[in-house]
Amino acid sequence: MIAVLAASLDDDAAREEELVKAFLRRRVDGLVLTPVAKSQGYLPEHSKDLPMVFIDREPVGIDADAVVSDNAAGAAKAAAHLISQGHTKLAYLGGRTDIQTARERRHGFINELGRAGISTDTIPFLEGLRSEESARKAARELLTGAEPPTAIFSAQILVTFGVMRALQELGLNRAVALVGFGDFTLSDMMNPGITVVAQHPEHLGRVAAERILARINGDRQEPRTYTIPSELILRGSGEVPPPRPNRRLHYAKL
Repeated sequence: MIAVLAASLDDDAAREEELVKAFLRRRVDGLVLTPVAKSQGYLPEHSKDLPMVFIDREPVGIDADAVVSDNAAGAAKAAAHLISQGHTKLAYLGGRTDIQTARERRHGFINELGRAGISTDTIPFLEGLRSEESARKAARELLTGAEPPTAIFSAQILVTFGVMRALQELGLNRAVALVGFGDFTLSDMMNPGITVVAQHPEHLGRVAAERILARINGDRQEPRTYTIPSELILRGSGEVPPPRPNRRLHYAKL
């Protein structure tokens, strides 16, 4: 029988260190952790042989297995898809910039723009959006500005929710293309359905569980990173075409 202890870090680096040390005091047999802190060097030296698997983000300052999504490649898929639909006036809306996955998604997006010959000087990057409401306000300001984008990539689910609300409020949900990173329940029930880069968290979790059990049972192979491919799921919002030349977006003024 295996007893599982769980806790939420709330994306708080101080809480990560506090909870990890609390689990160590309980003499757990292994840890599966989504790291937030810039480094896991806080781990006591005597604990570094404890079986550990890091999920979603790779560890820093310690060698251990990690199970991650292909964040950069996934964001590149989103950018490539929007560009393939004819969009050149794109915008990037993202969350916390201190999170490893966010930096990777931004990097993948920028690289794909470069491959397409689109200058990043012409692309708005609105980041540090930590809530649905902050994303909604940022998207509204962007969409009602002098040079609104014709397509948006939202790099995090809460950001996607905020962009969806802004598009709905302005009557632009069928005029501006949207691709979000991360799938969510009822995304196919929107109007139009939301095109997403799906991470498949169930696959991440399964591989992480397999690795921690293997480590607990004596697997001593060199630590490695297991990358789970993302999937671009087309549902309609990412397939909205750009407006015809010399046509501007017309939005509802509430």
